[in-house]
Amino acid sequence: KPPFAANEAKSATTDAAPSGERVVEIEGISARVFPLPVPAGNYFYLRAGKGKVSWCSVPKFTEDEYEEIFAPRGATKWTLHIFDTASKEMRTVEDRIASYRLSVNGERLVSRAGNSIFVTTLQSAYDSRRLGDALNLDRMVYRVDTQAEWQQIFSDTWRWYNDFFYDANMHGHDWKAIGDRYRACLPHLSSREELNWLLSQMVGELCVGHTYISGGDMGPSATPGTPVFTGLLGADLVSDTDAGRYRFEKIYGPTEYNLDLKAPLARPDIRVKAGDFLIAIDGKPVKAGDDYWRLLQVVAGQKVNVTVNDTPAEDGARTVEVEPLQTDRDLRYGAWLTANIRKVLAATDGRVGYMHINAMGAPGVGEFDKFWRAFRYKEGIIIDVRRNSGGWTEYFLIDKLERQQVGFNVLRGMEPFRYPGSAGNLRYVAVSNEHNGSDGECFLEHFKARQLGTIVGVPSWGGLVGILNPQRTIDNGTIQQPNNAFFGREGSWWVENRGAVPDIIVDNDPASVVAGKDPQLEKAIEVILQQLRDNPTPPFPDRPDYPRR
Repeated sequence: KPPFAANEAKSATTDAAPSGERVVEIEGISARVFPLPVPAGNYFYLRAGKGKVSWCSVPKFTEDEYEEIFAPRGATKWTLHIFDTASKEMRTVEDRIASYRLSVNGERLVSRAGNSIFVTTLQSAYDSRRLGDALNLDRMVYRVDTQAEWQQIFSDTWRWYNDFFYDANMHGHDWKAIGDRYRACLPHLSSREELNWLLSQMVGELCVGHTYISGGDMGPSATPGTPVFTGLLGADLVSDTDAGRYRFEKIYGPTEYNLDLKAPLARPDIRVKAGDFLIAIDGKPVKAGDDYWRLLQVVAGQKVNVTVNDTPAEDGARTVEVEPLQTDRDLRYGAWLTANIRKVLAATDGRVGYMHINAMGAPGVGEFDKFWRAFRYKEGIIIDVRRNSGGWTEYFLIDKLERQQVGFNVLRGMEPFRYPGSAGNLRYVAVSNEHNGSDGECFLEHFKARQLGTIVGVPSWGGLVGILNPQRTIDNGTIQQPNNAFFGREGSWWVENRGAVPDIIVDNDPASVVAGKDPQLEKAIEVILQQLRDNPTPPFPDRPDYPRR
């Protein structure tokens, strides 16, 4: 039974509380609640102790803090505050922490900072403003009955789905029978990975997305991690057999739309250009067909010497020192984005802008706002949500897109401009594909419901039963339960297992993509130009004469 489900057989208003049990009088409780006399801030992890209230804060709440709350990585960034209910005074602990817990009786405080665990009393932490003494864990032995632990993890997972899945009827399945059937497999498991697989199969019976099962105590790795990685130069190289060398075909770097990208070879002090040849790395010659990647095995911050020339010869070659990248994904994405913007601007004679939103989180909102500001005075914008990984912010975008201009503002010596300044007067076309998921799909349904424009592409991923409360297993695994779904005013469920369906179906077939074409974007350009022909953006009216008074 869900822990907070109403007990219809028992009346909370008529039954007397057992002796010694505290009763909370709900009637009129709002008049008895008072805010703590502390300044406003970015506060998290609020917990009540014995005579004290504790919580954490950060000066600025960013995407990193959001991820740390919902997918903790152990970053030591939180400031711990303790409020004394008797003196009504708040004190701040001097040491930053990664996490903390209070004992059941509310008297003791256990915290973690870096790789250390600290234990003290809540009163001592309040008095001294310190975390207390670090535990010596060097000789600690933690014995695990693996089968018993896996039984508990299985039971917890089954119960969390039973209690929190958005449909109490479990999509019409006999959830107990499903649990019994999969529980019978537990004695045959030989690893924690197999347990995650078994749990995934069990929750997969519900035929719904966002059923993520991950993590847990996997035991010692047979292949321990290493700081060494294969460095990337942020360039495309082709083997030129005629020249006997590798030739730089394309060098990736910042563009006018992504000025902050880090690029090893696109620097004003390094004169490397497309068409140059790679001669050597750290003094070791590189010939066409050689495995030059073996010369780029580096650790973070390590630099290498790259010798290049505008001919395949060693004579006249020059050597530059660069820091290879662990990934050049951002560089390649920036180049793709810039190429799309230029393509749309060129095809529409500068009348239409373009933006790509790759996720519905804080960075996605930032990207949207950047390109909204850049293109809001165009006649239209193509909004690309292909490969959008989802999030929770799509309605911020919709609010901006449907904000209507109601007038004009004019300052002396300036041309009239729109009011409100953040309003648009544009035509919109959205582009989507099969890799657009979750909140990216919700964006499309919202876009359609508000009749903001036409959608081009193929049906999306098909997963909009979302997740809000990830649960942690005893060995720090993560169990997500889909617990919130969406339906529209028409009375049908949105998206799940079918995707958000575009108005115009266009597929990016492999042959077109290999040929460097983008049929979906090209169709979006065609559609928005037709919209501008059929329903042109009204021109600004002339400014009225100034009044005589």
